[in-house]
Amino acid sequence: MVTEIGFVSLLVAGFGLLAGGLVYLAVRISRGRW
Repeated sequence: MVTEIGFVSLLVAGFGLLAGGLVYLAVRISRGRW
């Protein structure tokens, strides 16, 4: 059973990874180097 604090921390970590991936892709596309 996951506690509320653990669930929130996992949620924040997931959003952080998602945002980081989107920023990384945006930088790669804007620089034109795949």
